[in-house]
Amino acid sequence: MNSTTSKMQLKSIINRGMAGVSSRFPVVVELVPQGGYRLDNMRKFLQDYAQGKDRIPDAFEIVGITLPQSPGGVAAMDPKDVYAILATEGLWADLDVICHVSAKDANLDALKSELIGLREMGIESVLALTGDKPVSSKGVFEVDSIGLIKTMRRMNNESIQRARPGEFDQAHQFYIAAAVSPYKYTEASQMQQYYKMTKKLEAGANCLITQLGWDWRKSRELFQYLKDEGISVPVIGNVYALTTQTPAPRLMYEGRLPGCVVTRELFEQLRDETLEQQLERTAVQVAMYRQMGAAAIDLGGLDDFDKVVATLERAAAIGEFWQSYQEKLDYGVKDGYYLFNEDGSRKPNQRPRANTAKKAFDFFHHMIFEPGKGLNRPARAMACKSKGLSERRGPLYKFFFDFIETPVKKILFDCEGCGDCYLTENFGICSLGRCAKGLPNVPCGDACPDGTCGNDANRVCAGELVYQAAASEGPEGLNKLKQTLNFRRDPALKATASMLNNLLGKDHMKKSCLIQIGESVHASIPKCGAAMKELQAAGPGAYEKSSGALDYIISLIRTQAEEDAAYIAINVDAFGEDNPQIAIDLMREYVKLVRRHGQGVPVCVDSSNDDVLRAGLEQWYADAPADIAIPLLNSVKVYTIDHVLPWRKDYAFKIIGLLVDDKNPEGNTKENLFTMARTIFEAAVKQGFAPDDMFFDSTVFPLAIDMPMMPDTAGYTYTAFETIKMIKNEPQMKGVHCSLGISNCVRDLPGRKIGVCRAYVAKAMEYGLDAGIVNTAHQYGSVEPAPELLELVGAFAAQDGSPDNTEKAVMLMSEFCAANRKS
Repeated sequence: MNSTTSKMQLKSIINRGMAGVSSRFPVVVELVPQGGYRLDNMRKFLQDYAQGKDRIPDAFEIVGITLPQSPGGVAAMDPKDVYAILATEGLWADLDVICHVSAKDANLDALKSELIGLREMGIESVLALTGDKPVSSKGVFEVDSIGLIKTMRRMNNESIQRARPGEFDQAHQFYIAAAVSPYKYTEASQMQQYYKMTKKLEAGANCLITQLGWDWRKSRELFQYLKDEGISVPVIGNVYALTTQTPAPRLMYEGRLPGCVVTRELFEQLRDETLEQQLERTAVQVAMYRQMGAAAIDLGGLDDFDKVVATLERAAAIGEFWQSYQEKLDYGVKDGYYLFNEDGSRKPNQRPRANTAKKAFDFFHHMIFEPGKGLNRPARAMACKSKGLSERRGPLYKFFFDFIETPVKKILFDCEGCGDCYLTENFGICSLGRCAKGLPNVPCGDACPDGTCGNDANRVCAGELVYQAAASEGPEGLNKLKQTLNFRRDPALKATASMLNNLLGKDHMKKSCLIQIGESVHASIPKCGAAMKELQAAGPGAYEKSSGALDYIISLIRTQAEEDAAYIAINVDAFGEDNPQIAIDLMREYVKLVRRHGQGVPVCVDSSNDDVLRAGLEQWYADAPADIAIPLLNSVKVYTIDHVLPWRKDYAFKIIGLLVDDKNPEGNTKENLFTMARTIFEAAVKQGFAPDDMFFDSTVFPLAIDMPMMPDTAGYTYTAFETIKMIKNEPQMKGVHCSLGISNCVRDLPGRKIGVCRAYVAKAMEYGLDAGIVNTAHQYGSVEPAPELLELVGAFAAQDGSPDNTEKAVMLMSEFCAANRKS
């Protein structure tokens, strides 16, 4: 590529246009290799663009080229290979390149490898797709577009978290486009498209691109829906030059390009039109999207630069008067579903009756699998007590799997034996057995206008079935469907008994055995603190306006939410040492960020200043919905409970009770710490707190220096763990939680810090620990610790003051340091 050419980026161009900075409408041109691999047409287009871009009308600017990935499911050259070949020839000039990436041909690891390659090539703009079902091979579809988008956002988070302070803006970030089709003509298909669109945005998509259709009412409907739902997102209108010079109209009409809607009326009209008349329709579609408020267009079907220029010139001439030509885009499906009435009012959702299969599934699920209901407890107990069932082996397990679960689920649900069942989330519909692609989140965009599958005319789209089952439950069911986001199935569970996996907590429903309080947004962590300083120095608006430092903080919040944090802790005390008001103001800003980007995970307001705690609590509930999650305050102490606990009258919150004698460290015995816990507990109960609202922190002391200086003196680790045991064994305090700041245990150790933390958590859980302030990436409590590290921590946990136990702890620590000291 010519290094002297300044390359445009779709992200910055769209953002500039959305902000009203530019009056030129962005155009992305879609180019496809001829015959799947010949690039001569693309070379000519790019050469003509470089020589004649001054011919583009002033109202438009061509900003990029989009490269599809095997469109129609027919094998073709991969977009990144097309990019690389033409880059070596210096043909991309100032244009951005938008690569399509789909989930159809590769498992998750292979998709990550492909994305790493794009990242290292410097490609940022990507359209994430589920992908067309391959024509002559088996599709993979381990994830769908949502899983692919989540993977890209996770890679974005990793990139910016690896960046150095001051260089956050330079971190590679994928700009992710997601597809949506407003051209669906049943209520189920259309609403499912809008529901999945919202899920894609929540997963991390930055903009939307429409599917192909020639129905101006449906095009308008998408913008109406976004406005009605309060969704502000750039939309790229998909425009295609539908001409009889290519087989595209026939393929779309016959359903061989699923998701693209060409009706009989349009197909017949095309046969009677000249090429000029056909391109006129394209120009009208361009003008329509521009006037409707699209952020850009993706123009396909034209690989001739002169025709692109002519089409844009005609679109500029049509301008705001496109409605005078709207009959050219009036080819919807007769009697098809439209969400809005002609007066702009929204149609109510229908409520079909639940069929017999749905009723039977609901009854069976309620009786067996709904926690605490029906026969769930005895069924779970039986599964746990049977070694063969719990370990998935033996004649009893084989009989259950082969002769009960497999035939019953095959007959009722077309079960494919994935072992990680999503029947509950999908309202009794198996999206693996009843979807031609076997997607985790149905539908894709391939459904035909009548709701049948675009890849198998003999079946109804699974997305239709799921919607109808949800709609039978009324608004509550549809709201659940709208919010349900399924992850990929665990491949390790394939061909195992999904019923037992669910009862035993081994499938996607399994919960972390540790209540994780994410610790990453803390001003004392050097990189996080540096980002916080950048934001503070940026002045007013810094927490709303995009920047590298803000993106870094947001990535920390999102990452912890995705790693199953139960709470996201915020600590800004380092900024309030000289002026407490600064910490108060900053806490409010960071709580807002958790509200905005924490995916519903509540904040843990962490401060030694009660005024900061109060500010964070107030901000969490400012203009909050009624169902907002209850936050956690860290921490209250014996001498602050009279001040903090009465806030319960104004706000619901949970507390971490810090058990420490600040004035007399020698008084931190297990008996004294337990007395503190009971004092806080009794005061909290009087204020209306339930046991589940209370966490007790008996404090963590670094193992490296946990060496008693006086004989017959217990170690700090012993004291902390024994206090947990005493709290958990106190009948009056049943239901409370015990938490520790885990990372403090490895301070000053020379290495293997994550491993030692794993062992520390595992050993503490033996005493009753069930929560921790942790780095959520390490999933403490879920990975087996190394035996030698468990022995090390165990020695400190047993350091009760006896000389032999102290000597053993000292010896093991000495051996550990010698083995792990870095040269």
